Amino acid sequence: MPEIISLGKLAKKQGFRLGDDVVSLGGYEMRDVLDYLYFDNEEKFDAEVIRDGKKHTVKVRKAAKDSLGLEFACEMKPMHCRNKCVFCFVDQLPKGLRDTLYVKDDDYRYSFISGCYVTLTNLTDADIDRIIRLKLSPIYISVHAFTDDVRRRLVTNPATDKLIDRMRRLGEIGIRMHTQLVVVPEINDGEELEKSIRGLRSVQGVETVAVVPVGLTEHREGLAQIRMCTRDEALATVRAVEKLNAEFGGFCWCSDEYYVKAGLNPREYSYYGDFEQIENGVGLFAEFYDNVDYSLSEAPAIDLGKKIGFVTGVDFAPFLREKVKDVDAKIGTSSTVFGIVNNFFGKTITVAGLVTAGDIMRQVDAKGLDAIVIPDNMLKEFGNVFLDNVTVDEVSSKLGVPVIVVPHNGADFTGVIVNHFTGEGL
Repeated sequence: MPEIISLGKLAKKQGFRLGDDVVSLGGYEMRDVLDYLYFDNEEKFDAEVIRDGKKHTVKVRKAAKDSLGLEFACEMKPMHCRNKCVFCFVDQLPKGLRDTLYVKDDDYRYSFISGCYVTLTNLTDADIDRIIRLKLSPIYISVHAFTDDVRRRLVTNPATDKLIDRMRRLGEIGIRMHTQLVVVPEINDGEELEKSIRGLRSVQGVETVAVVPVGLTEHREGLAQIRMCTRDEALATVRAVEKLNAEFGGFCWCSDEYYVKAGLNPREYSYYGDFEQIENGVGLFAEFYDNVDYSLSEAPAIDLGKKIGFVTGVDFAPFLREKVKDVDAKIGTSSTVFGIVNNFFGKTITVAGLVTAGDIMRQVDAKGLDAIVIPDNMLKEFGNVFLDNVTVDEVSSKLGVPVIVVPHNGADFTGVIVNHFTGEGL
């Protein structure tokens, strides 16, 4: 039972007290904070609480827009995944990473809260009922294949046979869904990929599909024998998805990584609609370019006279080299871009977000530089620790130069750099 540890004036007026253990809201067991967030938008409901060992009923009567302001001692531990996906990234992790990275979660609550992808295979029918009752929308769903047999081969969980029916049920009552297809060559590519996209198009409530290439590290001992796509396969996938996107008027997109693998430039900003699949790497390049261009347009021309090293993954390095030419011209810097080869996970991993501190310290020659710049997605969210448990300060000390952390989407890109050297934003 969640304990109330803080409450606002309205909650006190309604009859709540610090230390109350909340048993139920509106007649439903309070399992976590999502129950509270739902009922906090209601005008009328009863809350059952335990106070001093006795049960009390608090009758809430308020305007829907007014919040009770309750906070709870209620940790929402992630639900563990029971799938054995052939491409599971957790199974491919080497030792020495942050402990939390080894947790396999598949939690519909975090899908709603933060956009994490879930398979819906680890849920009971009661969990589906709860999603519907609490109107948890949108939900982000890993589908991988529309055909049950193909999807079962990928996630190796027979419960996945319920997925499409569950999605149809969610869609019928108004739950919006964003989906992803992680594509494994010779399993769910080609005709099966097109079938999956068309199938998802037929499911009410499905709003977008992201098509992502399977990512394989060099730590796959004892795992399924699968491979990454070739350049020709990547090109064929991009062309097929773009054709369907045009047919449906904006519904499915390949991640930027697919374009790089195909030897193509990712598409322009307008192609990606509302960027609803940005966290899946769909439109990251376009968003970065747009934000940097805006940052440059707002910046006065200055001459910092500084030498900067930009650190990124192998995929983005050639694209970043072109864009920093504009940055150098506007703020008077001289820049070098380091495309870090991922020796920690393996050279098959080429994205910036999986670059480790160890690889940076071994590959960046900071001699003569005034600072290096890294994107924030190399670090733990809201922290300063890389995937291999090394801090930003440790990297700075090792390289002998300051480390500037900028938003990975390019927001205020120029301003952050200028502010580091001058103490003044743009």
